[in-house]
Amino acid sequence: MNLDSNTYRLMTLNIGGGVKQYEGPVDCMSPEKRQAMAALIAKIQADILCIQEVAQYIDSNGILHSIVDYVRSAWNYPHYLYGETLSMKKHMQVKKDKMVDGLFKDWWDWSKGNAIFSRFPFSMLGDVTREGTPRNVPIFQPLSYEGSRDTDPRYVILGRIKQPPYAYVVNLHLTTLVGERGPTAWEDVVDAARITRQQQLSRVMDLVQRHILEQDLPLIFMGDFNATPEEYTIKEFLEKEMGFVRLKPSNPISTHQVAGMVDHIFFFPASRLVAYDCWIEASDLAHQVSDHLPVVAEITIK
Repeated sequence: MNLDSNTYRLMTLNIGGGVKQYEGPVDCMSPEKRQAMAALIAKIQADILCIQEVAQYIDSNGILHSIVDYVRSAWNYPHYLYGETLSMKKHMQVKKDKMVDGLFKDWWDWSKGNAIFSRFPFSMLGDVTREGTPRNVPIFQPLSYEGSRDTDPRYVILGRIKQPPYAYVVNLHLTTLVGERGPTAWEDVVDAARITRQQQLSRVMDLVQRHILEQDLPLIFMGDFNATPEEYTIKEFLEKEMGFVRLKPSNPISTHQVAGMVDHIFFFPASRLVAYDCWIEASDLAHQVSDHLPVVAEITIK
């Protein structure tokens, strides 16, 4: 893409799940999944890539093993940030099998989080003339981590692209609770999960309200929302009340076979959206990488 262009190719993908067909221990991601992921990234060629549930660990020799390195090399991403949300050092919990296993493998640390990758430099958030680094901002920090996703800390990555129109980018992963999904979902848990997501999204809006939204600055907003388009968090709050435009896929299929269409790309403000094309990448290759399907968009903004 020409550096002077206002058109970007975007992709968001939760890589935490996957086809459970590989034998042997998987510390971060099996070789087969890594190869499939690299091929998928090379196929899509996104200018800006947001990934959720990225894992990494430091082994007994102090060597870092990170999925971030595979993503960076898959399609020439010189600019990136890994934003940790959960780690052995900060949240050691004996109910978390991965942490206990890591302890007995003599790992110095294990963590997971979100990551953002860009083919263009990031600027400082408040000064587009200087190169900068995205920031990892907490939106939910439980009093104690109990080893399940009910108490997973939640963060958003906030960055800004250092080229006109200097768009901000947010990568997020909102909460889902144990017992929320599937035919045996508990109604009270479903309600609690939706309220929790609404609270978390409201905190994200508090983060960007004065410095981005009120100034009508461009904001690309993507990730795993764990909410379908009809959920209040999306339809009523984010779209109607806050004025975000959801980039509607041309093939509106589920991005997760149980949860439904829960991965999204949004843009603000509508007045700066020139055109877009959005689709869910449902190829065999995408199915090999994760139990989530990527959402991809070509977006032109001003």
